[in-house]
Amino acid sequence: MFAGLYRFRIDAKGRVAVPARYREGLPSGSWISLGRAEGNVALTIYPPEQWREIASAFPKSQLLATSAQLALSRTLLAAAAPCEFDSQGRVTLSQEQRARAGIEPNSTVAIVGNLHVVEIWPEERWNEFFDRQVARFTENVDEVISQTGLSS
Repeated sequence: MFAGLYRFRIDAKGRVAVPARYREGLPSGSWISLGRAEGNVALTIYPPEQWREIASAFPKSQLLATSAQLALSRTLLAAAAPCEFDSQGRVTLSQEQRARAGIEPNSTVAIVGNLHVVEIWPEERWNEFFDRQVARFTENVDEVISQTGLSS
């Protein structure tokens, strides 16, 4: 399980350090692509089992896919790159990935553990999102409890 928040600077080559505790859960076969981020896009690192689960949501034949499935698979896969760490524990985010997620060169990103994936957000967008959600924390708890049938 991934949890926690780290802030790192993107270097001029688009590389960013990933915390060692996250790297341990991101074996060979992990992928970086787009992920959901409150009406925006963040980058998400998907471990192999998560990537396979996503792939299984799409029909093997494009002829059998819905328009939404085709659009999502094309977008997600066009933005995908293998998650490969260098000797300093950094990954390189492609120029396309950074542009789509709004990550500027030499900026700071928030690297967030979110259960089964690791998310990479532009720092300012993360701060805005987090502040809004902290203000709604009790409301969100109540909604999740009512949707899942969990008891408080």
